[in-house]
Amino acid sequence: MHAVPDRLAARTLLVACLFLGGCANFSEQQCRATSWYSLGEQDALMYGLQPQIDVITYQCQKFGVQVPAKEYMDGWTYGNRERYLRLGGESP
Repeated sequence: MHAVPDRLAARTLLVACLFLGGCANFSEQQCRATSWYSLGEQDALMYGLQPQIDVITYQCQKFGVQVPAKEYMDGWTYGNRERYLRLGGESP
């Protein structure tokens, strides 16, 4: 009888963790040294996040770093496709 509330609590915790992970602040060093393709792929494949490029771009602008959005989105697109395939779906 406790399975439904426990499942709901676990799902809520997971969503909160994903949301907080996606909102992490980038340091100047991260803005300058990140592999943007890999980060985009990781956001989609491992975390199932929507593209975070707007948030990241805003954060890195404070340090005068222009984020290569195309590299990030290329990685995100690949990761998103792979995630769907691994979950048993067809490529979007």
